[in-house]
Amino acid sequence: MNRTVSSRPSVPASFFAKLTLPFALPILLTFALLIVVGDRWPRDVAPGSGLKLAGLLATALTATAVWHFMVRGRPDVRVRKFAAIACLVTGLMGWPVWTVGLLPSANGAALGSECSVQMVLDRTETTTRSKSRALNYWAWLKPGAEDAPLQAGRYFIPQQRHDDWSKRLPTTVEVTYAEGAFGAVVITGYR
Repeated sequence: MNRTVSSRPSVPASFFAKLTLPFALPILLTFALLIVVGDRWPRDVAPGSGLKLAGLLATALTATAVWHFMVRGRPDVRVRKFAAIACLVTGLMGWPVWTVGLLPSANGAALGSECSVQMVLDRTETTTRSKSRALNYWAWLKPGAEDAPLQAGRYFIPQQRHDDWSKRLPTTVEVTYAEGAFGAVVITGYR
């Protein structure tokens, strides 16, 4: 009796490395932006005005494009399914990189008109950066009015502003902001 044995699909070794592109691409683009632009574009996004949906869309587009590129000319369904699963997984790994890496900087590349709003200073705090002794400085702010355009939350502030507010303990502070290129609100300054 002849038994039919399914043959294993044959793909080049580079096939597997290329399937990591949905994760590697946003990392490489973030480093390229860091080298080219540096910190010239403001990237402090206001609480409640994140880029999670834009990051998910960038992830989906990247993973889909890589999948199409990788399965082009490969009729084997098993290879196509494996590539789809690998692109999905590596794409989801790249989602936070898009959301907190590249997109906040790109969002700050083109700002709309600058506005200001009065916020109530609740408290200031410091946190230690990951794997470092350096500190991040934060202010917990609440809207001064119910119809304020900014939400309550923890705002990243420069050390000088933190030291000043910790000494003076003002009840209200003025926050300047502008809408960025992708619609997320960017904090441009404090007074």
